[in-house]
Order: sequence, then C-alpha cells, then structure tokens
Amino acid sequence: MILSKLIKNIKALKINGRVDITIDGIYYDSKKTGQNGLFVCVPGFKVDGHVYAAEAVARGAAALIIEKDVQLSGDRAVTLIYVKDAREALALAAAEYFDHPSDKLKMVGVTGTKGKTTTAYLLRSIFETNGEKAGLLGTIKYEFGGETVESKNTTPESLDLQELLLKMVVKKIETCVMEVSSHSLELKRVFGIEFDVAVFTNFTQDHLDFHKTFEAYLAAKLRLFTGLGKNNLKSFPKAAVVNLDDPKAPAFIAASGVRVLTYGLNGGSKADVQAKDIRAGAEELSFTISYKGKEFRVDLQMRGRHNVSNALAAAAAGFALNIHPENIKAGLENLKGVPGRFEVYNTLSGASILIDYAHSPDSLEKLLLSVKDLKPARIITVFGCGGDRDRGKRPLMGRIAAENSDFAVVTSDNPRTEDPSAIIAEIKAGMNGGNYIDIPDRKEAIRTALDMAKKGDIVVIAGKGHEDYQIIGKEKIHFSDKEVAEELLAARGLWKRS
Repeated sequence: MILSKLIKNIKALKINGRVDITIDGIYYDSKKTGQNGLFVCVPGFKVDGHVYAAEAVARGAAALIIEKDVQLSGDRAVTLIYVKDAREALALAAAEYFDHPSDKLKMVGVTGTKGKTTTAYLLRSIFETNGEKAGLLGTIKYEFGGETVESKNTTPESLDLQELLLKMVVKKIETCVMEVSSHSLELKRVFGIEFDVAVFTNFTQDHLDFHKTFEAYLAAKLRLFTGLGKNNLKSFPKAAVVNLDDPKAPAFIAASGVRVLTYGLNGGSKADVQAKDIRAGAEELSFTISYKGKEFRVDLQMRGRHNVSNALAAAAAGFALNIHPENIKAGLENLKGVPGRFEVYNTLSGASILIDYAHSPDSLEKLLLSVKDLKPARIITVFGCGGDRDRGKRPLMGRIAAENSDFAVVTSDNPRTEDPSAIIAEIKAGMNGGNYIDIPDRKEAIRTALDMAKKGDIVVIAGKGHEDYQIIGKEKIHFSDKEVAEELLAARGLWKRS
C-alpha cells in the first residue's frame, strides 16, 4: 500500500521524506520489522519504542511514525511522520492497511470490571443460536470460524486486532463479540472501531495500579459508550446496554447518546430487562426474564447467582439487536460453562472443588456468596493477590475471604517481582481474626485445603481460573489450579473423572 493512503486519516504534525513509497507491512515490534515496513514508535510501560527506531530501520523499515526526534544511522532515506499520539496513529494506520474490517462486522463490545468473559460467551451462544456466524475475542482466547488463537491480552493491540477482524471477515463471520478492557480503551487499541452495541457489566475496584484513580478508570470505561453512534456507517441499530444495579449506571447512560436498554436484579420496575423468581442452588440456576410485558423462564447450565446478571446483560443485548426471545432463551441455556468461571468438580470423597478467576474484592465476594447458595458443609478458600498490582485491594480481599469462608488459605497468585510474604502480610492485615493460615507455595496451599476437605465441603480455589501459568519474578512458569488439584486428588484415588 502507498504510504500516503496508509496515513491519510492520521493528523501528522509534519512529514520529512517521501509519502509515495510502497509499504509492505506495519510493525510496533522492531524485531519483527520487515523490508519496506512502517514502524510505529509506541511509548511503552517500561521501554520506549523510539529507542528501537534505528533497529527497525536496519531491519528494513522505510518509514517511521514518531512522537519525537530519533537517532538514526546510515545513509538510507527513511520517511519520518511526526504525530501527537503514536498509539492513535497505529490504530488508524492498521485499520486502513486491513481495509477497515470492523465496518463489515456487527461489533458488540462488553466492558466492566467483572463479568465480561461470561457475558461474552453467553452473547456468542445467543448469536449462534440465532443462526449467525460469531467470533469471540476475550480474556481466555480468540475464536472464530473454527480457528483458535492464544489470548495475550483481553483486548489485542490495535494492529493485531485489525488483523484478527480481517480474518473474521475472510471466514464470513457476521458478528464479533469482544471484551473491551479499560487498558485497551486507554491505550487506543480499539480507536476508530465502530461498535454497534456496548455492554456495561459493573464497576468496582481493580487496575488502580494502571489507572491510578477511580476517576481515570471510569473515564476509560466510558470511552466505549461515548464512541457509540459517532460514525453510523453501518445499518445495525446502535444501543447501549447498562446494568442499572450498578451505582455508576447513570454515567454510562449519560455518555451513550444512543438508545439505552437497562437490565437489573434490583432495579425493580425501572430496569427494562429484569430477572424474577431466581432459584440458585447446587442443582439449578433458573429465573424468569421480563421484558416489555412478556416473560420467559431460563434454566442455565451454569451455577452461581452472579451469573444471573451476566445472563441478563447478554439477553438485553439480544433484545437491542431484535433477536427473537426464543433464540435468546435457547442461547442462554445452550452454554455449558466458561473455562475458569465457577467450574465445579466433585471428588470421590464427597467434597467438591470450585475453580474461579475471581481476583478483585467484588468478584471474590460475589463468588463466595454464590458458593453459599450451594449449601456446603464448609467453605475452604484458597486465594492470593497479584504482585506489582493494586495494593489497596489486598486487605479488602482478606476481609471478604475471612468473613465468607469457614477457613481460608492465603497463598501466592502471580507475585511477579514482589516478595510473596509481603503480599500475604498485606492481605492478612484485613482479616481481623478468622480461621486462616498462610502458605506462600500455591501448590502446597491447594494440597493443604484438599487435605482438610471432608464430605459436603467445597474447596474454592480463586484468582487464576483458566490461567495455566504463574509469574514469579520475571519468569512465567506453567501452573494450572485445575491440573494441580487433579494431580493431588488422583494420587489419592479421589479425582472423579467426568
């Protein structure tokens, strides 16, 4: 593609060099830069892409997008495009390079502190039940047209995202359901994408290590909604789906500027889509959905009272897109479960294991309250907090675990570069008594909890869910809560294979 066409939507401050040259690829990783490439110098968290400009040129870059001057060596002519925001420029260039694939898809974005993944899976099930070919981009993996790609981020970098969307278009995917993280909104990964429906699940404490303040975190989330209806290049009805039970709902409603459909458990007659007669237990999770004076019963295959809200979010998005209630009902009921989300495994001893991704105060509390609905003899909770992340939530999670468990085992999550014992000490500061012990080694912590468990008990292993790794220092090692639990129980002949 000719460089001038590639950058036509970018507001360049100045350009030094030719723009009539051919560009054969876009890059933000200097080590991957190819001949005749456009290298975008993205300021990163730990390193600045401008430092690698010379390496990118040495590998064949013919043009650079930069925010400031760079040091280059050699005599080869390189076009320099100065911009105010390299991340925004990357997103715009990538969209142009891949021919704006999101314009050819129905784009449904799901954001919120918790519930994004389950809501996205439920939505995909609804769309597929409705006869649509649907792709999914999220925390666990990226899936479309029979292809699965490992998920490195909840929302991919803009260049990678546009390439994935093009692959969906090529595979005749009609609808893309996408988890949209606050990081991706702040870092312009979804800049320039026209979303047709935006779904807000909830807003609670998380990611303050990145956003620093609740106000900045909220502002990032709101960007998905302020962008609705700005382009209107597609024929799909634009809508915002908002959880009326959340205190921040008014902010999302005000930001939207398009049709708003609300849902809620506690919103009473004010919510457009409501759940009534909720029955949550070990053997069922059922409720009645009410919308515009009509009602239908839903029996989910999943468990956990908190999943009623996720199902309502998905149903409301379905209503917003005029999907028939029968297909919404069937879509919700067809989903068997989501990896690492309220996964329950029974053992031959009569105890159960429950694995969940809950790693924030709100999600841990909702998880443990949902476990209580299962009427266990005891709740034994294994949990920790990540290192190099928001320290403020550590004592909060300690308090929640102590108050809602019969016994807690405090352990490591992903300690990263922090001392696990120091993290555990901050967790324990909020526990104020209670029955607990601390075991930094996560495998030993799980072993101890399983040794304690008796018939009727539920061992909750929280924090990692679907993840199959643990980050200790700067090393990423293989570690799966499910695999560890299975290994320990199988050694004692107690693992019940499904």
